[in-house]
Formats: sequence, C-alpha cells, structure tokens
Amino acid sequence: MKKVTIIFTALVLFAASSFAFGPEKVSGFVKSAFEKDFAKAENVTWTKNSNFYFAEFTLDNKTVGAAYDEKGELAGTSEVILASNLPANVSAAIARKYAGYKISEKVTSVLYEGQTSYFFTADSDKQRLDLACDSEGNFTVRNKIKK
Repeated sequence: MKKVTIIFTALVLFAASSFAFGPEKVSGFVKSAFEKDFAKAENVTWTKNSNFYFAEFTLDNKTVGAAYDEKGELAGTSEVILASNLPANVSAAIARKYAGYKISEKVTSVLYEGQTSYFFTADSDKQRLDLACDSEGNFTVRNKIKK
C-alpha cells in the first residue's frame, strides 16, 4: 500500500512540485507510449517533476491522470469516481469499519502495479480521516484531523 500511496500522491499532488508545459516538451518515449495507451484522449495537459511525466486528460467524459517514467513506462493511472461506483466488497468494508462516518461522494481510484486503491475522506462529529483502501478492503489512515 505504501507504493500506491506514493504514486497517488504523485498523481494527485504533482502540481506543487512540477511545471506545466506543452506536448512538444514531452520525451519521445513518453509521448509515443501515451498516444498508444490513450489514443482517444482529449484536452491533454502535461507536467513533469524529477521522476515522472504526468498527463491529465479527458477520456470518455472522465478526467483521468497518468504517470510515465522517463522510459515511457506507464507507472500508474488515476480517476475520480463516485463512491456509489465502488466495488461492492469495498463499499461493504467501508460500511463496516466506518459506520457513523460520512464518506466523501468522490473517490480517487488509483491503478498501480495491477492493484487498484481508493482514496477518500470519512467525517464524523469528532474527526476527519483521509483514508486509503485497497481492493481487498484493507484500510490505511493517511491523515487524521480532530474537529
């Protein structure tokens, strides 16, 4: 889960440590791989930090993120989904573990190394939790804020 959290952080928070540029500055390896992987992508914007190229784009009316390393290898993807679209086993695990909490309507789904993880918040009267959950229903508390 730690690697997934790192990729998630990179995919979602890359703007703080990266800079935007046009597609003409994307390495040939990355650009070729992206065009092959996401041929129907629209409205592509690129950013880069020291380790990854990041593409944010629209695909089938969804906003998607993709991270590529310098060699053009796809490191991970992310997209925002509705909590109501979570897999049934993940929804059930959330309902059991966080009964009494209000779960955020939008969840970030991250696919990394063949594993999908979900990132969301859970609010109670006393605290807000930033959570990660793998596809098996295992949770990691990423941050806890007392109210």
